[in-house]
Amino acid sequence: MRSVKIYINIIFFLFCSFFYAQKSVNQNDVKAKIEVEKIENNIKITGTAENMTNITKSGSYKLSVIKSNHANNNNSNNSQEGVFTLQPNELIKLSTTQVNLATDDEVIILLVFFNENKEIISKDRLVFGDEKKKPQ
Repeated sequence: MRSVKIYINIIFFLFCSFFYAQKSVNQNDVKAKIEVEKIENNIKITGTAENMTNITKSGSYKLSVIKSNHANNNNSNNSQEGVFTLQPNELIKLSTTQVNLATDDEVIILLVFFNENKEIISKDRLVFGDEKKKPQ
């Protein structure tokens, strides 16, 4: 009798786990993409969102630009946040910013999407100027 209760509890746990797993958002549902345009010594950065499904999706985003210059020990961090709603198969521009890029600068650009529970559902990342750190 005791072993039957254990099996029932295990089956119940697996059944609940299956439905909880189905509730989580697939990272392929909403695609985060960073578009970059170089204009002389500047980089124009645009964060975009694309709904890859046939249903309306919504969430929040954070676009961060982290700039470091190790030669003169300067650092800066710029973040933009907001919310979005995407119609089925829609692509939208969320935010645009611009940063200058000198030869000694390293710029890290990060775009992260969150669902209503503040869980990461998609992300994109680009780095400029990191080739100076790589061994030759």
